Amino acid sequence: METRDRPTGGDRVCSPTCPVCVHGFRGTPPAVMLDALDALELAYARMTVGLGLPAPLGDEGRGGSDALDLYLLPSDRVTADYDRVHVYPDLPRPGGFDRASGFCTAMADPKPLLERAATLCVGEALALALDPGETPDVRRAFATELWWIVGEPTSFDFEAIDRVQRRPSEAIAARDLAPTSEGHAIFLEYLEQRLGAGGPLDFATALLSASAQTTPPGSPTWHNDPDWFDVLRHTLGPGQAPMAELLGDFAVARAFVGEREDGRHLPTLAWSGFFGTPSFDWVIPFSTLPRRVRLTPIEPTGAVLVWLDLAGAPQGFSLGVQVAWEPPAEFQWELVEVGASGELSRLRVPFQERATESEARLANVHDARAVIVAGAHLERVDADHPFDPDVAPFEPHAASLYLVEL
Repeated sequence: METRDRPTGGDRVCSPTCPVCVHGFRGTPPAVMLDALDALELAYARMTVGLGLPAPLGDEGRGGSDALDLYLLPSDRVTADYDRVHVYPDLPRPGGFDRASGFCTAMADPKPLLERAATLCVGEALALALDPGETPDVRRAFATELWWIVGEPTSFDFEAIDRVQRRPSEAIAARDLAPTSEGHAIFLEYLEQRLGAGGPLDFATALLSASAQTTPPGSPTWHNDPDWFDVLRHTLGPGQAPMAELLGDFAVARAFVGEREDGRHLPTLAWSGFFGTPSFDWVIPFSTLPRRVRLTPIEPTGAVLVWLDLAGAPQGFSLGVQVAWEPPAEFQWELVEVGASGELSRLRVPFQERATESEARLANVHDARAVIVAGAHLERVDADHPFDPDVAPFEPHAASLYLVEL
């Protein structure tokens, strides 16, 4: 299990109003410690009082009290932005479903970044209380979305979204903490807008809570089956089609993140601007049709986006689309007409299990400046083994696209 010894040495300062403490390394300026404590208090209050989310578990005195502990590290250490905060679980609590307390380490950064780090700390500690068996990747994504709700975006957040949107073909969930983990919060944000019906992050919180398991004593790893993806599938309903349609719709939503947001897809991420704009696999001029292109190999839960520029296209034309891919991959395809103000209309290509090709016709196209072809990849070895974020590495699959004016 992902545990480690807590740092030692240095001073400690605790909040009189919230169960949180900050530990400094030797020589930490008192002002930095107080800034970190202010940030940790604010993050704790925002989540437990402001958003009404459950509190992290107390750690039974491991840090000198039952409070959530944040250990500061020198900020001059060379490290990647996503790696500037770590949350480590303590040993699991015996009895009942898995749950664990944890502690955090973070760089002694300026106050705006300390506020972000403190929110990630409290958010991941909260996730440990819900289900410590979930992957470090989803815990970080969960905590990042909390920061997007309660905080102000920093350069780290623009970079996080840019990393994921530059490579939409990669899986939107993973096992290990990685440079893309914070950007994976865009999927949780999408799920909240598409399926959430309560307060902020209630749906993602419910997914983690419902996926909690009981790990046998002495097990070297947490038991994480079913995981949050399994709970999501069960929530959507039986068969592959509901999940396929969800991922297909998400692929379209990704095409409109940032500068292209029209208020209908992910408006809460409009702040990402240029950094939220995804990379399109191909930008194809209408004048070059008919055209066949090979698409970048796509990992399960990843997406592929193709932009057909309609400059010079006649009004009322019809577009023929043919796609083919290698098994055992399964794809959901969407055709989106784009106008000057955003999405005009959409054709969802019916999903077929075990298919390796699909055809569609987009008829009577009027007043569109482009057509987006969006594909989402599902993969399963068999009916009992769908996509699992714990099973890595993920195998990408190739596909080809043929476009023709009819």
